[in-house]
Amino acid sequence: MNRKDLEKKSVCLVEGRFGKPDLRRIEIDDQAFMLKDVRRKNFFIRWTLGLWLIQQEWKIYSRLIGVKGVPQPVARIDRFAFAMEFIPGVPIERGETIPPSFFPDLDEVIKAIHSRGVVHMDLRHKGNILVSEKGEPFLIDFNSGFSFKEKGLLRCLFFPLFRWVDYGGLLKLKERVSPSSMTPEETDFLKRFNRLRKLWIFN
Repeated sequence: MNRKDLEKKSVCLVEGRFGKPDLRRIEIDDQAFMLKDVRRKNFFIRWTLGLWLIQQEWKIYSRLIGVKGVPQPVARIDRFAFAMEFIPGVPIERGETIPPSFFPDLDEVIKAIHSRGVVHMDLRHKGNILVSEKGEPFLIDFNSGFSFKEKGLLRCLFFPLFRWVDYGGLLKLKERVSPSSMTPEETDFLKRFNRLRKLWIFN
């Protein structure tokens, strides 16, 4: 898989706004892959924010190899693009009928990425969680995510807070999509989270 194949055979599914990568689908030998690419951004964005986002997200996906519920990385095309597993699925929607195991399974996926030192940071956005054809949760789009080394000052300072943000995002999504499945403990946590989130500088 190379840039020539990408330009000839891929189809753009989503054009990323500002510096975010475009999402392109490509089929090779009857197998589908998802491509994230910033090559078509203007020169300045491509070599600054676009390049940084691609490098950071590739780094995150590479750390999550083997984690169930996360698309697996396939190949780095060049400095501006990479390919990963294509997940047939749809974004989770409000009021949608989902298996009872969906949110417990999603919680396990989140715990698994946290065990690798990765946080997602945008779980409130329902478009970042797919329901697969089998009804399983998949986390996608780690553009807002961070990965931390196993030890270090940054991990000690920020990782616990960012994990807390992920959990709050999960409960916010659960409340929106399946409010009847919320436990009293989860409802209380979300109330506290929403109060404290007003102080979050990235609101």
